[in-house]
Amino acid sequence: MPSSNTLEQLLSARGDLWRGRQRPPVPSISTGRAALDQQLPGGGWPRGKLIELLPERVGVGEMELLLPCLAEQTRQGLPVLFLAPPLIPCPQSLVRHKLDLTRLLIVREQQYTFWAAEQCLKSGLCGAIVAWPASADVRERSVRRLQLAAENGQAPVFLCYAPGCKPPASLAALRLAIRTGGALDVLRGQRGKSPDTIRLNASNVVSLTTRARS
Repeated sequence: MPSSNTLEQLLSARGDLWRGRQRPPVPSISTGRAALDQQLPGGGWPRGKLIELLPERVGVGEMELLLPCLAEQTRQGLPVLFLAPPLIPCPQSLVRHKLDLTRLLIVREQQYTFWAAEQCLKSGLCGAIVAWPASADVRERSVRRLQLAAENGQAPVFLCYAPGCKPPASLAALRLAIRTGGALDVLRGQRGKSPDTIRLNASNVVSLTTRARS
């Protein structure tokens, strides 16, 4: 029988285990907005995890939400990948947000979104991935494979679902609905915590409200 100290060491080495009320901290990357970091479990975007974004409509603010983090990754010399974006990113806007375009790779082909994301994660070289899969390609098996691939590295993976797409069951660390007017509904986050609505302006969090569970 292992001693209690040995057992504690084994448990501590596994950051993916939940032990009742005691949950190990998840390494994270700052969102670029200190007030938003304070409201997200782990203090930012979780590393090596799947983050699901459900925008109310295309262009409602998902890129503005992610750009501070993505720009920081490129400034650290890490590649950032856009997989099958629905709109052509504006290079002038990306530069204004201090994103290094030499570290940005855009894959326009939507048919291989999940496959391309998996291969990039397996390389261990990317700083972050943002993917816009077609609704028809969003299957539980594909999402779970991507989730497992993400957990083998340090890069956050953002899945931006098409408006109206219902994501399958997954173990995503974070799921946010992005509403018109700068509101983020935290649909999945800290275990046991009621869903929150975070309201943003151009640079900060201006209010936080807790919604009762249905």
